[in-house]
Amino acid sequence: MLWQSSRAASLILNSNLILRSFFPKVSNIAKVAKRTTKISIKRKALSLITAYSITTHKSQGQTLNKIIIDLVTPPGPVEVASVYVPLSRVKRLDDLMIVRSFEFSSLQVKPSAAQAEERNRLGMIAKNTQKRFPSIL
Repeated sequence: MLWQSSRAASLILNSNLILRSFFPKVSNIAKVAKRTTKISIKRKALSLITAYSITTHKSQGQTLNKIIIDLVTPPGPVEVASVYVPLSRVKRLDDLMIVRSFEFSSLQVKPSAAQAEERNRLGMIAKNTQKRFPSIL
């Protein structure tokens, strides 16, 4: 099958450049006489599947069916969300494809000073709660 959907077909047909590249005119391939003649034409085509891309921030809160992600982070400061969010958008591991190998260190992002401070604050609250209510916890 040439196209997976009618949208992809209209995408190809609306682009003259692609149309000329993949679909030469039949008259240039074979000369047809006025009498009844059987013509055999072979055509090569590029199979297309419609797809779209979104940023990590846009995907937050969504559950996606199947995704392809690139975990190689760009130069500069790394955000925790840039790795964790795309990995957690699918329900099953089979629905996730990682494009290329990546540094394992990109999965181990150190918390910022504000995050470490908040973690310590929450730890103190947890200890105080355990002291106040020892029979419950």
